[in-house]
Amino acid sequence: MRFISLASSSKGNSALISYKDTNILVDCGISKKRILEALDNYNLTLSDIKYILITHEHSDHISGLPAILKDNDIKIISQRETLSYIIKYCAEKDVKVNTDNFKIISPVNILNENVSFKLGDIEFYPLKGHHDVASLYYKFVLGDTTIAILTDMGSYNEYTIRTLDDVDYLMLESNYDETLILENQYPSWLKSRIMGEGGHLSNKDSANIIMKLAGKSIKEVYLSHISDDSNSEENALESVKKYLSDNYHGESDLPIIKVAKRLDFTEIINE
Repeated sequence: MRFISLASSSKGNSALISYKDTNILVDCGISKKRILEALDNYNLTLSDIKYILITHEHSDHISGLPAILKDNDIKIISQRETLSYIIKYCAEKDVKVNTDNFKIISPVNILNENVSFKLGDIEFYPLKGHHDVASLYYKFVLGDTTIAILTDMGSYNEYTIRTLDDVDYLMLESNYDETLILENQYPSWLKSRIMGEGGHLSNKDSANIIMKLAGKSIKEVYLSHISDDSNSEENALESVKKYLSDNYHGESDLPIIKVAKRLDFTEIINE
């Protein structure tokens, strides 16, 4: 069983999930070269990857796809809007994709349904995100372990928390620091977009989600998709921990809080 963040930042995102004989990538926002180098650390190649799940169409989640799809027969799974964009994106890079390998999925309403999908040995749930384009986040069941990747979310609600209440390991966006983003050189429209309901989660948002999950299944949270300009790995970790220390008064223990590295791989589970 493996759950590895290959990279997680505003410059590129990708994660590896492996269970038994099934290997999945979630997003391909880093170069093919970097993906190959990361996989090599675990004695894997792209021929071992059968599926790539995409959260949404932004380049930091799909920029590596054209080079990968040019030479590899891999199934690509996402929402219709995202797959349509990927076809156009690859065409702009002079890469013609085999759409027979594209599988359309829709987010499940986990409040009312117990609907999941199966990819080889891995069960997964596509869940509805809140971003400025069609987006998903994903929950995976690997035997007795449940993991989730929640990224590029401008807001969260009861649905979000309910979908995560049985998760053991969570990669959770902690994109920006509310003070630092106001002080940086971004234009005002970009700041508004990032902080809006279709933007990204702040350190404070992440801490509030963690508090709502305390006492459930959650064991470890990896803060991820950390901004280069409005946050840092050290600041995200320190800010979230301080907010939890100041504001969490529950009886249950909080999960362990760590950081997913921006430009390198991070082992969450490797056993």
